[in-house]
Amino acid sequence: MSATGYRLLGIAVWNGGKWYLRRRVAVRRLALKGALGAGALAGAAVLVRRLAG
Repeated sequence: MSATGYRLLGIAVWNGGKWYLRRRVAVRRLALKGALGAGALAGAAVLVRRLAG
């Protein structure tokens, strides 16, 4: 393989790795936001119940 071929292969691997890591981090961020939202909703429900009762 020529130097240009190795360069293109390296660029492809680098960009693929960046895409994969961004996708993984985005999934974790979404899960974290969902967990925080669910916790806030549960906390608000408990607070409303205590204030009403």
